Amino acid sequence: MKFTPKKLACVLLAGMFLLSAGCHNESGVNVDSSAKQETTEPMQEVEAQLGQEAEYGGMKMTVLSVRDPEIIMEQSGRMAIFFEVELDNQTNETVTANYLNNFSITVDGTHYDSNECCTIPVMRKLYDFYGIDAMNEEIPAGESRQGMIACEADKDFKTLSLHYTPKTTDKASRITVPLTKENIIKADK
Repeated sequence: MKFTPKKLACVLLAGMFLLSAGCHNESGVNVDSSAKQETTEPMQEVEAQLGQEAEYGGMKMTVLSVRDPEIIMEQSGRMAIFFEVELDNQTNETVTANYLNNFSITVDGTHYDSNECCTIPVMRKLYDFYGIDAMNEEIPAGESRQGMIACEADKDFKTLSLHYTPKTTDKASRITVPLTKENIIKADK
């Protein structure tokens, strides 16, 4: 069989495609990538009630209040909820506390990452209501800061938990504060 340059290029491309479709282990043996097992680390979680301090990894958090500003978000149809939190840095280094990186919620058993619940539109509602920005702080070692977080949640929720993840590199470790509608007070301006 005679290979023309065009046929040879097609054979080489097809071979490269077939080799790239699978994964190779350290010995060079092709391994089916669909057979990979997903490993998950167990959740390390500290739970506290509203108004109670909880500590994880040298960071302490207290949810001081949960407020309903009676605002329904135009795009999502969900309600805005404002959380007043205090963070106390007991580590030996400066820690960043940011609403987009460190906070999330679980609503009726469904977890929502910060980009799904602590959205820019709800943070704007927080600013419009109180004239303050959402928590975005550098907290030096040994110091504490208070701030507000705003989240969107289904207006008919039964249970809601606010989660604080002290280290964004360790999403499996967090402080959780479980709440019900009875924990939420009407927000005053």
